[in-house]
Amino acid sequence: MKPVACRYAVVQFMPYSETGEFANVGVVLICPSTKYFGFQLQARRHKRITDFFDELPKEVYQRAVQAIETELQRIAEMVAEAPPGAGQIDYLRQVFESLVHPREALVRFGPARMVMTLDPAAELLKQFEHYVDRSFASAEYIEQVMEKRIRALLSALDLPQPFRPARVGNGEVHVRFPLVQQRGEQISKIIKPFNLNQKEPMGIYDHGGNWLQRIQRLRRHRLLPQEVLFAVAAPPPDDLKRYAAFAEIRREFQAEEVILVDELAEKQIAEFALA
Repeated sequence: MKPVACRYAVVQFMPYSETGEFANVGVVLICPSTKYFGFQLQARRHKRITDFFDELPKEVYQRAVQAIETELQRIAEMVAEAPPGAGQIDYLRQVFESLVHPREALVRFGPARMVMTLDPAAELLKQFEHYVDRSFASAEYIEQVMEKRIRALLSALDLPQPFRPARVGNGEVHVRFPLVQQRGEQISKIIKPFNLNQKEPMGIYDHGGNWLQRIQRLRRHRLLPQEVLFAVAAPPPDDLKRYAAFAEIRREFQAEEVILVDELAEKQIAEFALA
């Protein structure tokens, strides 16, 4: 089986053309040579999008997505009914180009891109996960972004010793932390960016539990300094299931005498570093 050429475009929700701000809310993909046309829209889990445009009633987004879904279903019917013949591929390309051409509307399309794939349906899901669900933004990736911000904050402080990446422990038991302050041979403080804002409660339990075990092991072996601060990205309190998972992990870290503060609490982080 050979790869086939497909074209896809990201569906964008842009309620305010004046600012140019938009959110990726779906993906459309066509493979003219196989008559495949598919789309996926963020119709249910829309809280991230409506929170971004917080002054906009959520019904505006819901109606806009329903309208574009109706249009895409119509396009799917056109593709399915495309007449066979030598001009079919060119016809389907024109259908797709007409769909994604620049438009002044709440829902529009990003530039068309080409991709070679063995499975157009799987490719559609892959692109949706990347552009809409942001599958690349793992807990580790998000923590790297948090680390850059905290490192910049620490760099602006008049610290007796800087915070640097370091391995904490000994030859048998050790953990690498991104921000460690060392005075002489003694590790004095640790700051760790900590993302507990995963999409599902189990993701919070998994990531939190992995780091809890590391902290507990270092504590048991007396390899951890007393002053340890985790700067935490937490789920919103109104997301009851995820927040309950976060609260449970928080209590377990506090039992290990780890200080937990909000990732954006710059004053508290600075006071900890300067103390």
